[in-house]
Amino acid sequence: MQTLENYLQEKYSKTAIASYQYMINQYLAYMGKEAKKALYQDVLNYIGYLRTRELHPKTLRNNLFTIKIYYRWLIETGQRNDHPCQDLNLQDKINRSIAVESLYTMKELEDFFEQYEPKHSFLKQRDKVTIGFLIYQALTVLEISQLEINNIDLEKGTVYIKGNVKNRSRTLSLKPNQIMLIHKYINETRTILLNRNEDPQNEDKNALILSQTGTKIEHHGISRQINHGRPAHSKMLPIKIRQSVIAHLLKQNHDLRIVQVFAGHRRAASTEEYKQSGLEELKTSIQRHHPLQ
Repeated sequence: MQTLENYLQEKYSKTAIASYQYMINQYLAYMGKEAKKALYQDVLNYIGYLRTRELHPKTLRNNLFTIKIYYRWLIETGQRNDHPCQDLNLQDKINRSIAVESLYTMKELEDFFEQYEPKHSFLKQRDKVTIGFLIYQALTVLEISQLEINNIDLEKGTVYIKGNVKNRSRTLSLKPNQIMLIHKYINETRTILLNRNEDPQNEDKNALILSQTGTKIEHHGISRQINHGRPAHSKMLPIKIRQSVIAHLLKQNHDLRIVQVFAGHRRAASTEEYKQSGLEELKTSIQRHHPLQ
């Protein structure tokens, strides 16, 4: 019988499989033995549980999408005859606009990088390399997880970012303080982490950022990685870091097309969403320094 893992590998892209497996495993952990015979209401109850965690509407939809995949696999492998949630669709509206007024200041980002302290001190190099890619190159967590050793050119001081369905490939400059940090990480911490992996696969050997067990890090774990031990109110969100960096570049009057290439946006309209008018900037400043009660 075809396993769920093989089913996913046959039908979906490699970059999506890890997320699908993670969300399906979360669902199975919640449902337990009842998962295989769950009914429409059971799936709806699970979505209700996810809502209590205040997840983004897009995340809710992605979870429902992966649950549907799980039941399609059960049907195709003869473990079930019907699909309990094929016709279930969520109506949550997704706000695609960028809330420029709530983004991080450059000082907040710089302080986060300079003052960062991990739970395990030996992981500091790895985590600061990751944070550097977030605040200096505005990479997405997916792009960071896909970075390989050969994408880094320390002599030229550049990093090559592979393209994906959302963003274009590009080569970006590294900051001077990143170059030495990455060099030390590759030759020190990364070597230790890889040696922890008793059976490293090629993707582990090639990956730049490794998990504590020496495997290629999954993108959905990066937020937990850089926020370990931080209270909920002070967590730094990777997507918000990226949005902040892009917005600040536009605020500094960098050419829109240059920022578009930097961010990897496929459409200029995606970059324009980060623009802040003079009135919006004034409102933001007032709210920050003189909040209304």
